Amino acid sequence: MATGGGDGRSLPWLLGQKVAVPERAEGYLDRAELVGLAMPTRRRLTVVQAAGGFGKTTLLAECCRRLREDGVRTAWVSVDEQDEPGVLGTYIAYACQTAMAGAATALEGLATSDLGQLTGGTERRFWIALREIADLKEPFVLVFDELERLENPESIAQLELILKHGPPNLHLAFACRELPAGVNITGVVLEGRAAVLSADDLRFSRPEVTEFFDGKLSADRLEALMSESAGWPFALRISRNEMAGGGRRGAPVSQDFVENWVESRLFAGIEAEDREFLLDIGLFEWMDAALLDDVLERSDSMHALGTMPTLSGLLEPVRDDTVDVWRLHPLIREHCVRRRYRETPERFRAVNRRIAEALARRGQTASAMRYAKEAGEPALAGEIMERAGGVRLFSREGLVQFLAAERRLAEDVVEARPRLGLARCLALIVSGRMEEAKERYLPLAARIGCLEEDASDAALELAAENCVVRGLIAMYGGEHFGSASIRTHLAEITRLAESPSIDALTRGVMEYGLCVAGGMTANFQTALDHAARARPYLRQSHQTTMYLDVQTGQIALAQGRPQDAEAQYRRAERVAREHYGDDSVPAAICSALLQELALECGRPLPHAKAAGIPEALTTGSSPIQAYAAASDTMLALKLRDEGVESALESAESVLGYVRGARLSALTRHAAALRVSLLATAGRIGDAERAWKSDNLPEQAAGCLDLAGQSWREMEALSCARLRVTIGSGRFEEGRGFARELRELAAARGLKRTLMRTLALSAVLEIRAGGPATGQLEAYLNLYAETPYAGPLVREREDCTQALAAFLEADRNVGDTEAARSLLAAMERTETPLQPALTAREMEVLQRLGKHRDKEIAAEFGLSAFGVRYHIRKLFAKLGVRKRSEAVRRAREMGLLPGDF
Repeated sequence: MATGGGDGRSLPWLLGQKVAVPERAEGYLDRAELVGLAMPTRRRLTVVQAAGGFGKTTLLAECCRRLREDGVRTAWVSVDEQDEPGVLGTYIAYACQTAMAGAATALEGLATSDLGQLTGGTERRFWIALREIADLKEPFVLVFDELERLENPESIAQLELILKHGPPNLHLAFACRELPAGVNITGVVLEGRAAVLSADDLRFSRPEVTEFFDGKLSADRLEALMSESAGWPFALRISRNEMAGGGRRGAPVSQDFVENWVESRLFAGIEAEDREFLLDIGLFEWMDAALLDDVLERSDSMHALGTMPTLSGLLEPVRDDTVDVWRLHPLIREHCVRRRYRETPERFRAVNRRIAEALARRGQTASAMRYAKEAGEPALAGEIMERAGGVRLFSREGLVQFLAAERRLAEDVVEARPRLGLARCLALIVSGRMEEAKERYLPLAARIGCLEEDASDAALELAAENCVVRGLIAMYGGEHFGSASIRTHLAEITRLAESPSIDALTRGVMEYGLCVAGGMTANFQTALDHAARARPYLRQSHQTTMYLDVQTGQIALAQGRPQDAEAQYRRAERVAREHYGDDSVPAAICSALLQELALECGRPLPHAKAAGIPEALTTGSSPIQAYAAASDTMLALKLRDEGVESALESAESVLGYVRGARLSALTRHAAALRVSLLATAGRIGDAERAWKSDNLPEQAAGCLDLAGQSWREMEALSCARLRVTIGSGRFEEGRGFARELRELAAARGLKRTLMRTLALSAVLEIRAGGPATGQLEAYLNLYAETPYAGPLVREREDCTQALAAFLEADRNVGDTEAARSLLAAMERTETPLQPALTAREMEVLQRLGKHRDKEIAAEFGLSAFGVRYHIRKLFAKLGVRKRSEAVRRAREMGLLPGDF
């Protein structure tokens, strides 16, 4: 079963839980007046604030059901303490898209709404949803349940933005015990656009209590019940369940409803053995029959629960794809936890320990560790983490699950266990805390030492985990690839990859590491050989397989194989969507690389105002190549649409970020991009001074070095140097350097670099007074095989007239039609503003003129409704009402060639 963020639960299950409107409870009483009062469409904001058990969720869920019956779209988000901004943005987007298009289409739409088209990262997800809501021009309701659980300040700020800047047709509703600190509703309340319903509004009235008990209460019993319960819905439900089960009908209760009502009502009519059983059950956050029986060492757990009438309506189903899962009402569970700990602390610890062990056997590491900590056994939590693989948990389960587990490690346990020390180093790295990671790693590496010739299996496992952490520190730290330390490191990885004693996943990860090293230094065939060897061993790791596709896709990009590159990126994108929906980083990586590919091929991209480096790429878990690609693309769009000064301003921000984050591996790349822009602006003196102040290579050989730096860094440095040389009029020097760069690019299979160099060489010859015939001919011959329009389009100010003259001379340049389309792109004095279409919208658009909805649906595995949803989105973005108009408009905007 696909996992995506719930300790082994499927992604559709997780998303469904977060955005599903709770079902109507058995015995629900229709409180029409209260529902009307709480109806979210009556105002901008409705807040239902009360203690637990007052029916806040029930009330807003009923409002949503009635609104949906009336055709009003409603979205529901259940909030969790772990909802960081990226995760919350994902849930909001999915909830809103589900409300508008259905769950199946929303799953697909969620993946494509920010992949390959948008660059804003996680902070854009909810803005996209809000824009689509505004386009509806009709009321839309968005409900946040259990809002008090929202703790992350950035997530709270995200909610504030929705409240303040959401479209006027958006109606919000909050259900909470108390508003989180930072959520300020004073303004909308004073403006009369908000209402707050309190516990007093939610209490049952005397007539409602009578109806709730089906008119079976005597006057005296009704009076007593009103006095005892004060109209608290939770207390009334317990009393009604007690009556249905034939329990006692009296006994006053104290003012502490949770303690006294559970003890005097829920537990009063059951045997001592059943009470003990319930106290044990309360320790489970969720449960299924197998888990209960395993932990409690019995075979009838769920049957026993099912025969307790007092639990009716208090044992809540939780949807799952494969098994029936349940949980006790949170108030009941909290009471049981307190009572069990207070009455029998030894039993409390023992059951929590057994739950931890059972979940660990299921592979639900983070939850297992939480129960181990509840049991007061941090050492057990460490053991569970080690048994789960330590660092390898990141490769197997992904970032979110790894960090959720690592956070439960106590510092003294980490200090005592080197494998856990490596896990903490990895957590620091992927959280962007590189300096802390290095400081912790150095003494740890000394303790671990070198891999001995006759190393045990345990030593091999430790060495493999050490290689992962050491490799990331070297990569992000910008260590010279040709250093003795890196050579030793790669030799150790090779030895581990070839060892017959390591497990398949570890072998695959080692081969992946060698693929990364080879790919970054343009040893492409070696890298692809390692990738081929890695794949069979990575079948159990969606995470590493996804990143392997990202690596091989970048190799294809560099080699001039755009179709292969896109296929690899799309495959990684599907894995990100299906398995890691709770982690925004994989989606952002795919988005950045797909945009880079689109720019290289001259495909439509958003206007620079919509461009930016995805927020998720500014975390330590993002590969440096993805950030390099995103920064290069963003600056190119800024230059194209807003001019060189705007691009320079953005370049300064990029350089400031990588310096502040101590990402040495990206510093020279970012500095080179800034120098290129200074040269483009004609500020040659500033460019030369920046080159020196940033300590960029003094000699040409330092730029062309592929033994010690990545091919992206080599390309950026070399192109920047060539631009400065051209701009300063040193044409002979530039010719010599360009020749060396072309020879290197051709020898190493760097076709993208070769085409960029040819484009700059053409600029050089044109500025030197020549026709650039040889350079243009060589470029167009490559272009016939590899449709990289970007390099020459980028130089269109210098090269457009030269290319036009070249083509007018009827020269033989392979695909003449393709060459003329390239010229047409260069001749556009201003790129038309094109709508930002998702990948799926582009696919539908390409078939719109020749295929029916059912045919499109069959091709992509969508429903006809899903296709029509995409068509409606296309019509809105293109500003048309008919299919024929959409095709015509798309052709005019350059989104479709003439044969579509």
